[in-house]
Amino acid sequence: MKNTNFDLYEVVTNKILDEIEKTGKLNWVKEWKTKQGTNAFPMNGISKKRYEGINFFLLSMHDYTSQYWLTYKQVEQLGGNVRKGEKSTMIVFWKVNEYTKLNTTTQQDETKKVPLLRYYNVFNLEQCDNVTIKGDEVTAPATEYNENEKIDIAQNIVDNYQTREAIRYNIKESDRAYYQPSTDSITMPLLNQFNSSQSFYSTFFHEISHSTGHKNRLNRKEVAETSFFGSCDYGTEELTAELTSAFICAEIGISNENTERNSVAYLKNWKNAIKGDKKLFLMASQRASKSAKYILNKQEETHEE
Repeated sequence: MKNTNFDLYEVVTNKILDEIEKTGKLNWVKEWKTKQGTNAFPMNGISKKRYEGINFFLLSMHDYTSQYWLTYKQVEQLGGNVRKGEKSTMIVFWKVNEYTKLNTTTQQDETKKVPLLRYYNVFNLEQCDNVTIKGDEVTAPATEYNENEKIDIAQNIVDNYQTREAIRYNIKESDRAYYQPSTDSITMPLLNQFNSSQSFYSTFFHEISHSTGHKNRLNRKEVAETSFFGSCDYGTEELTAELTSAFICAEIGISNENTERNSVAYLKNWKNAIKGDKKLFLMASQRASKSAKYILNKQEETHEE
């Protein structure tokens, strides 16, 4: 764990913006061609806990085929060493400091909590020598999907969410996909209108994510209140939905294809929103992690190292 004498928010934001500029799109997360295949989230090599939120993206920008990451001390703990010249990757986490302050009105001591952003440096297992982690030797074949055919694992998520949340789906021939808060309904074009089934489900997850912001669910103001295209709130919500889709696609091992959502207008809107608020991407990542877990009906977990 390290304290910072620089603007950590700005460092993280610049890393994300550089990657978007380099690839020209937001679905820059690799398509999970790792040794472990499906569900190959980056995780700590000792605790085997996933790195989530912003750390998912910071670690996934690399091309390593191992999903395991370790701090320098953890590499030494396992009897190995980091190869000379290898560069570490920064990950971040929240640390909550508590302090007691006298309330001059009540004359009672009150405990205050202050969240502080901290960081670690980690190395991928492929950057290390003399370290073996059980499970890393497993090789999973890549799953191939036929165009315009339902993907069972993705369809089950869509169906289970609809049943659990009593939300209405309108799947019909349409020129756009959208969520309508006033009717709590999602409109989706037909599967055969998309370039691939993976693109269809990636878009579906994006729209489902918007619905998690409904006042009766996670209650995000960007959904519960009116947000206009180009506004900061709109950009925040769109980014949250896009990152949610990336999380779920990674979870089930399909590509987060979003050709339509990589239009010039959307990319400009996202980049401007990120540039305008250096805390936005980190905040959107946290929200997206909650959104994805809500859709998948999973419990929240936290992980620092």
